[in-house]
Amino acid sequence: MRLLRSAVCVLALAAPFTIAPPATAQPADTMAPTAPTAPTATSAAAPAALSPQPQQLVQRPDGFPITPVVGLVRTARTDADAERVVRQALDRAGVRTVRTTDGADPGTPTTIWLGRSASVLTALGVKDSTGLPAEGYVLAAGRDRDDRAQVVLDGVDGDGTYYAAQSFAQLIQRRTGQDWLPGVAIRDWPTMRYRGAIEGFYGTPWSQADRLDELSYLGEHRMNTYEYAPKDDPYHREQWRDPYPADKLAQLAALVDRARQNKVDFTFALSPGLSICYTSEADFQALIAKFEALYDVGARSFNVPLDDIDYNTWHCAADKAKYGTGGGAAGRAQSDLLNRVQREWVETKPDVAPLQMVPTEYYNVSETPYKQALREQLDSDVVVHWTGIGVVPRTITAAQAAQAKAVFGHNILIWDNYPVNDYAAGRLLLAPYTGREPAIADSVAGVISNPMNQAAVSKVALYSFAELGWNPAKYDAQASWRQALAERAGGDPATIAALQVFADLNTYDGTLHPESAPVLGAAVDQFWQLWWSGRHAQAIAVLRPRVNAIVAAPATIRAKVVDPAFTDQAESWLKATELWGQAMNRALDLLGALDAGDGAAAWTARQRMNALVTQAKAIRDSRLPHSGTYPRIGEGVVDALIAEAARVHDRWLGVQPGRTATTSLGTYQDNVPARMIDGDPNTFYWSDGAPTTGSEVRVDLGQPSAIGAITLLMGKTSSPNDYIHSGVLEYSSDGTRWTELTRATTAEVRATAPAGTTARYVRYRSLSASDYWLVVREFTVETIGGHTTTLTASGTPAPAAGSSFQQAVDGNPDTAYVPSTAPAAGDSLTIGLSAPRELAGLTVLQRSAGTADVEVQVGGGWQRVGSVSSAYAELPVADLRAEAVRLVWKSGTPEVAEVVPLWTDTPLATVSVGNERTDVVRGVASTFTVDISADRNTDVSGTLSVAAPAGWTVETAASVTVKRGFTQSVPVQLTPPSDAGLSNVDIPVTFTVGQTSFDTVLPVAVRPRTGATNVALHRPVVASSIEPGTSFTAGLAVDGDTTTRWASGYNDASWLQVDLGTPTRLGKLVLRWEAAYGSAYTIQVSDDANTWTTATEITNGDGGTDTLWLDTTARYVRMQGVHRATQYGYSLYELEVYPAQ
Repeated sequence: MRLLRSAVCVLALAAPFTIAPPATAQPADTMAPTAPTAPTATSAAAPAALSPQPQQLVQRPDGFPITPVVGLVRTARTDADAERVVRQALDRAGVRTVRTTDGADPGTPTTIWLGRSASVLTALGVKDSTGLPAEGYVLAAGRDRDDRAQVVLDGVDGDGTYYAAQSFAQLIQRRTGQDWLPGVAIRDWPTMRYRGAIEGFYGTPWSQADRLDELSYLGEHRMNTYEYAPKDDPYHREQWRDPYPADKLAQLAALVDRARQNKVDFTFALSPGLSICYTSEADFQALIAKFEALYDVGARSFNVPLDDIDYNTWHCAADKAKYGTGGGAAGRAQSDLLNRVQREWVETKPDVAPLQMVPTEYYNVSETPYKQALREQLDSDVVVHWTGIGVVPRTITAAQAAQAKAVFGHNILIWDNYPVNDYAAGRLLLAPYTGREPAIADSVAGVISNPMNQAAVSKVALYSFAELGWNPAKYDAQASWRQALAERAGGDPATIAALQVFADLNTYDGTLHPESAPVLGAAVDQFWQLWWSGRHAQAIAVLRPRVNAIVAAPATIRAKVVDPAFTDQAESWLKATELWGQAMNRALDLLGALDAGDGAAAWTARQRMNALVTQAKAIRDSRLPHSGTYPRIGEGVVDALIAEAARVHDRWLGVQPGRTATTSLGTYQDNVPARMIDGDPNTFYWSDGAPTTGSEVRVDLGQPSAIGAITLLMGKTSSPNDYIHSGVLEYSSDGTRWTELTRATTAEVRATAPAGTTARYVRYRSLSASDYWLVVREFTVETIGGHTTTLTASGTPAPAAGSSFQQAVDGNPDTAYVPSTAPAAGDSLTIGLSAPRELAGLTVLQRSAGTADVEVQVGGGWQRVGSVSSAYAELPVADLRAEAVRLVWKSGTPEVAEVVPLWTDTPLATVSVGNERTDVVRGVASTFTVDISADRNTDVSGTLSVAAPAGWTVETAASVTVKRGFTQSVPVQLTPPSDAGLSNVDIPVTFTVGQTSFDTVLPVAVRPRTGATNVALHRPVVASSIEPGTSFTAGLAVDGDTTTRWASGYNDASWLQVDLGTPTRLGKLVLRWEAAYGSAYTIQVSDDANTWTTATEITNGDGGTDTLWLDTTARYVRMQGVHRATQYGYSLYELEVYPAQ
């Protein structure tokens, strides 16, 4: 085993890959990489491929079939576990006889040398493993001068030989007849010392079978570390002093033995921080006794995690008396304890690896008294764990890793909290392992994964951890993810495709991957673009195959994935995927029925859709914390599609829209977003992760409305810090263009919109990342005026438990009035109106259909207008001025989902374009959309006119037909003349139906035309600072490469300026921000770089790409920071300057 005192493998130790001259002369390029050729008796069908990718691999032309008889030669360097791996591989390859010798050449047509054979390596022209770092190996395969197939597995140590054997097993290519081994010369070694996993999560721990299987998987993928630290093992944490019972110790011994067989260091972690007295000799001896018990069963690596504790709390008076208080005191106490363990126990056992520890401040690089104490007093051999900047950071950069090593003053082992899901109840995390810069290897001893409660499912991520840890320079997150899925699929293309569909739905984690179901999300976005443009049938036809693939994926995965444990542990999510997929199909059926004008079919589809959603939300996994909530599948995409389909249906029906609450964050257990708007401040929405920059909560009022006072109440008594600590309150009419109301840093936010403000959406958006989750107790938005009629329901029989009369008229067809008993003669459901209003018709929706006469009260008397006896019924009413409506029951047991009155005074149509002013450029065509809605229960046809100023050109559809209840987005192309004045212009837009016109205004701002040349490109540039410990210099912001960036120091007043060389008439600036953007900044200009003038000012920056228009002349342009949006500095991929023409 590799129990090295050195924590980092230095690449300089590895000799360059050279091939010694072969014993028999060959052409000079014989050993050069060659393109794959068609299979023949002497050529390979495919290039050699390994995972993790080797440091050096040269493909040779002398591959060979694996013969039925193979020789296996043991050498002085033979490793028994490596021999086992080779024999298993030969068995899978169909080898019938293995002739084994102890050093002698067996004379077989194919011979494998298990250890170094200098003569065979010389014959093959390959240098041996001398000089490689620990765990390195050379693998040579080819034909010798006698045309015999030879394989040499030359490890620099036993682990290296084992890894050579694993690579040999991977290289074998399956063939009909005889399997094939490509000719190769591989020289390989790991970049990082520690590679593997730490079972360090909360909730249901892995089973013994899980752990045994995991240890085999780690070894097969050249990972060498497994750390036993399950938070729910009482003997690891709460009862750390107590010895393990015999049966539990026997299980640990079995794990140690399996780890040894697979060249994995079993690291036993003991977490005493909840109760330890650092000055207690008894506690020290209890810790040592626990370590001794594990040492006795074979463990040779140990860790003392001191994370997730309150280091301001002492557990004995003696500690406080000796160390005092505060973080520095805790650091000194922990150092004293760990130094004793390292010096009095670890160093007395030559076969034990350096001690590891997890600090209490494991999640940042800030200089603190605690870290100073560890840096100055903790034994230098102790390896320190660190999670990055944040518990689950989106990125870990090389600069941050270097800072961690400097601030802790020790070798750093990254405990990477991915794909751990104990904080994300209901979620599997199956996205690519991204955000880790390969150059972290320069500063850390390794990277280990904290996986999910689901061990087998975690292998998708662990595959990539293996690749990053072994050879970070060649790590490709997307390619590695695809290969990981292919491995789970056994290479079967249909299964790979199904797993990719499933993984896409299980992407969101709120940190590394803030976007849910990105592939499906893009398809849904395309669907709605087609739908709102009026191409309804095309939209459904495009999305339906993708939805069908979602429905079918779970069955394929169950049948074809090679690891039964994967499907067993993912079953709750697989079943939920089927149900959500079926629900999406019913949503498409619903929309298709509406497009066909079939209200009855639409109502049937909606009920089926809702039933499937209910079934999906009833699923519970057996493992904690997931047993407390339902599996989340494409949350924010799948459920949003279904919800929007229901809203389209509501508008088609004429249901008075209600409010909805949504969020870009996930949901913890059942604290759903709807609780933000339920009127009860004692209930709350609760996220399942911390907000990042751009995270939001939103209220949809259902329709544009005049708004007044807005109140947002965040946090709760038991979680006072669970709020957005820096946010902006904004409103919008279309959900795309937003206007700022106010900014805040408090848990309660209050603002009043200016008089006359109209909006449909109000949101609160985070301007920075937070360490805390989010609680929203209430999000209220006052609406002012509006022509609405309040409906009040009453009657008999009384409603059943959990139901109410009002649910028949609550604007939500998904709720229902359910009577407690079957109606009797004379029973009725009566709907009162807040004021008399002319009625054009009624729609009655029932889940369980009862028969009833429908009557309307006019002038105090009741008039029968028809009857209902089916689940869906539309009744025309001859413009009666109604005071009330009632259903007089005749038979059956009804469940009334909604009674929808249709009013004669509802406008035929509405027209909107959004109320934010939009840029247009002189002489350049710009496209806008005009949204036309048919608001009554009839299709609407009319003409659209756009009254642009003289000289402007307009292109749009002259006639437009919008189907009942739908909104259609009509494109309008505007081109101002090349000499148009630089000013704001309000352009009238009119939709005319018969003699009735519906008007709105399109507000635009005319901007100058600019050249296509970025005059800042490669110009001299200076900055106030760069990020400490990085090379993110100013020149990277003007190099034309959007993958490089300038980053400033952590100062609000930081700046970046570019010299254009000559005075230039400026027309447009484009700032392309990295995640660390300016929430407030100015653009300043100067002729001499001494006297500066503010050209424009940004006060509500939201990152991404900012396009700023100027009308001034200057030589120098400066971005002057005012306020950073994050804890970091300002970071720009590019600063682009375009001159006016």
